[in-house]
Amino acid sequence: MTHPMISPTKESGAEELPCAHPRALAPTNLILVVILSIFGAVIGIQMLASLGITPSTSLIGALAAMSLSRLPLRLFRGFRSVHVQNLAQTSISSATFGAANSLFLPIGIPWLFGLPEMVTPMLVGISLAMLLDAWLLYRMYDTPAFPASNPWPPGVAAAEAIRAGDEGGKQAWTLLGGLATGAAGALFHLPMSAFGVALIGGFGAMVAFGAGLLIRGYSLTCFGVDIESLYLPHGMMIGAGLVALLQVSKIVLSKKKSRSDNGQVRLGQALRLGGIGYLLIMILLTFSTGLYMHMSVTMLLCFGLTPRQ
Repeated sequence: MTHPMISPTKESGAEELPCAHPRALAPTNLILVVILSIFGAVIGIQMLASLGITPSTSLIGALAAMSLSRLPLRLFRGFRSVHVQNLAQTSISSATFGAANSLFLPIGIPWLFGLPEMVTPMLVGISLAMLLDAWLLYRMYDTPAFPASNPWPPGVAAAEAIRAGDEGGKQAWTLLGGLATGAAGALFHLPMSAFGVALIGGFGAMVAFGAGLLIRGYSLTCFGVDIESLYLPHGMMIGAGLVALLQVSKIVLSKKKSRSDNGQVRLGQALRLGGIGYLLIMILLTFSTGLYMHMSVTMLLCFGLTPRQ
């Protein structure tokens, strides 16, 4: 979720004047962030429910801030700052992935198991866990687990778009044209959501997604094998997650001294505090829902020590 920090361009020989960094809780910035977050949450949930994927909406937030900054009103003058635009694109992207992947997707698990009464406790628990996850990501960024120097394609793309907008362009007309096209397509019942995802998503991701849909749809007809019933895709995702877990574990347990010792310390502290936080959330849910009445001491211990996202 974290994107590269960028700064506005300066003319050659111009004197650099000190200025305060825009505050996220400033009234105009807060209103923009809240509106974009709600918009991003709706997009994420709708995309996940209809297509099964969650798109990156960073560029939408950046374009919205750029468009407002072009309006000849003093109220929107602050949106010309690339830092405010960076805040806008980060906010909408975080809301999209948070609402869809962290909140909407997990509450479907008890529903599928025929336990609708557990949807509310699940929503409470994952909401607390999502807030803790956000804090952990903030603390673990620029550590050996998430190096700031690594190439982060979505962040780089958003930063370049903001930089281009700072130098001028027709982003406002582009955004308005996209809104008009989406509205017109929706009136004729066209799958504009899928078109939008195809334009926002990366080329490699879209090719892989399309290939997966084709293979899943025709594997039984062409090869006599139902890939979904074999849980092959699920196993691939679980395997990738296990590799990531092993990689982070190796970094955490590494005793090698390097220039990243400070990051190593911050990583260890964040994981320890995160573990304590997850344990407290588990205890809260266990006793608030009466779950402890249906579990033995051994089951409670296993429930508390089981890793979860």
